[in-house]
Amino acid sequence: MKRIFICLSLCLMFVCGAGYARSGKTMSNRQIEKTILGYMDECRTAGLSVVLVKGNKIVYEKAFGYRDVETKEPLEINDIFRIASISKSFSGVSIMQLVEAGKINLEDDVNQYLGFSLRNPKYPDIPITVKMLLSHTSSMIDRHGATWYRDDKYVNPAKMSADTIAMCFADWAPGQGYKYCNRALNLMGIIIEKVSGERFDNYVLNHILRPIGADNAGYNLDSLDKSKFTTLYTYDKEKDTIVRAKGYVPVNEPKVAEGSYQIGIDGCYWSPTGGMKISAPNLAKWMKTLQNGGVAPNGNRILSEAGIKKLLTPVTPAEPGKYYCLTTRTEPFFIEGKVLKGHTGSAQGLKSCMFFDPESDWGFVCLCSSTKLDTVGEGAVYKIYYNTINLLYQQFRDVLEK
Repeated sequence: MKRIFICLSLCLMFVCGAGYARSGKTMSNRQIEKTILGYMDECRTAGLSVVLVKGNKIVYEKAFGYRDVETKEPLEINDIFRIASISKSFSGVSIMQLVEAGKINLEDDVNQYLGFSLRNPKYPDIPITVKMLLSHTSSMIDRHGATWYRDDKYVNPAKMSADTIAMCFADWAPGQGYKYCNRALNLMGIIIEKVSGERFDNYVLNHILRPIGADNAGYNLDSLDKSKFTTLYTYDKEKDTIVRAKGYVPVNEPKVAEGSYQIGIDGCYWSPTGGMKISAPNLAKWMKTLQNGGVAPNGNRILSEAGIKKLLTPVTPAEPGKYYCLTTRTEPFFIEGKVLKGHTGSAQGLKSCMFFDPESDWGFVCLCSSTKLDTVGEGAVYKIYYNTINLLYQQFRDVLEK
């Protein structure tokens, strides 16, 4: 499947927001398209959607490549990707909404809500708080692969052996260090359900997605138009090509259909840490909502400015310079001289990024299906979206920074 992408360059449409134009020293539309398709070919990327925004206006919006390589269906801008870890920000805002409603406190011991006792066995007297889960400072550790994130036998110590429990926690005390942990964020599904009384997927739909005007988005596969799903591909290193991967797998959907779903127990299975499915334009609406202090582009406020500020305030250093906040982080290595805020995402056959510049009112999202795991620079950012965004930033820099 090498060299399959360039042939689409002539049929891809360039969209430029009203009132915006590129400076005279930049590439032509066709040169931009050809260059990005070249990046995709180099990185073995089947499909890529990108949106670049200034204020509440789109500067650049484009879908490249294929929704399905075998059938040669071109990717469309409103096609849906799973965004993996960017999903955490939806869980974080959900918690902050419940904080502002007086239903929960960030300093609460999570044992008030989980229905089981969660403690680092090395520090049994130190509570693990909601804030610790959101900021990856709980001392919990990921192991056993991706299924571990959703299986309650790995989140409920009552169902775990003593040896497994000991493996699941760091040697440092809760609140005294940082370790990125997807399993910790999946517990948000249980907590949000216990506090709100709503199923996790419905809570996010009713309190975030609908208010910001994001249609055909969510955690529940049965609530989405499956014809808009991007096909998943993985990279075969030995053959230097991509191969079709397993598609989206229902988890809680059968329970909902048969009426056996248990609120406050099954919430982790939606994968609050990485299960959101959404298009690039709708994710751009979410990015702007965070950047605009909780006000969506359609004018609806979903969280106070103070709540958003707390969400975006660093709690502890992660990797050097990449300070982690509450389900968001800073990113100093994406664009030279810029400290951006947002998140990346990585899952089977999918790579994503969503960042904004808090100083200049611009931001971007980039969603990719399949890619080689090549990274760029000190920040170890995936090459496909690093190259794409840096190209577009340079082409539209005068617009973005004015």
